[in-house]
Amino acid sequence: MKLYFSEEQKAKELHKIYLEEDDLTLEAEYAEGDGKQFTLSGIATIEGERYHEFEVVFELEKEVEQDLEQIMSTDWDWYDFNF
Repeated sequence: MKLYFSEEQKAKELHKIYLEEDDLTLEAEYAEGDGKQFTLSGIATIEGERYHEFEVVFELEKEVEQDLEQIMSTDWDWYDFNF
């Protein structure tokens, strides 16, 4: 099930993540998955270049409900890029 970020959540910047290790900022449109493993899809900015339809697959440290606020506030165990 795809969980789309609302305009209110976007205004709070809940949909944005920064991955320091890769110097990547992702502005997610939606999250998809369940339990501990999810995919964020959106626009990534890497070294000033923007990439559309970019996906980050990640696993949370603990299982959460399918709720964007819970997903985005839980620490990640690992992540990778889905090409």
